[in-house]
Amino acid sequence: MTGGASARIGRLEATLARRDADGLRRQRRIVAAPSGPRTVVDGGPMLGFASNDYLGLAADPQVVAAARDAAAAWGVGAGASHLVSGHSVPHDALERELAAFVAPAGGVDALLFSSGYLANLAIQSVLADRHDANFADRLNPACLNHGAL
Repeated sequence: MTGGASARIGRLEATLARRDADGLRRQRRIVAAPSGPRTVVDGGPMLGFASNDYLGLAADPQVVAAARDAAAAWGVGAGASHLVSGHSVPHDALERELAAFVAPAGGVDALLFSSGYLANLAIQSVLADRHDANFADRLNPACLNHGAL
């Protein structure tokens, strides 16, 4: 390692040591239960207040069966983004069905995102540009603040 890199590593280690001492170092927790109101975190039972499974569908038997059937038919990975490796038949069918379900008028399309984070980044960049004001709270979810940037 060069002297500069060694100094940077030393600063990082000192920063981590300060965070440890102040009880501020974030750690990933091990979850050993499906998404739901009750969970098991680091070996102990807990109430789950941090889930994004708002509708409680993550462990729904019908959703699990549909995912199992889709995985058996299509595999478990696309290989790349839709623009690189192609838009699959199931994704296209779901987007069409969702568009028909929520369409306020004819000719409406739906676009699926792999996460709410990506959806929020995309929608903010479409609805606003550098000349628009975006008022946000620092306690917003990170995706909203990153989208505002």
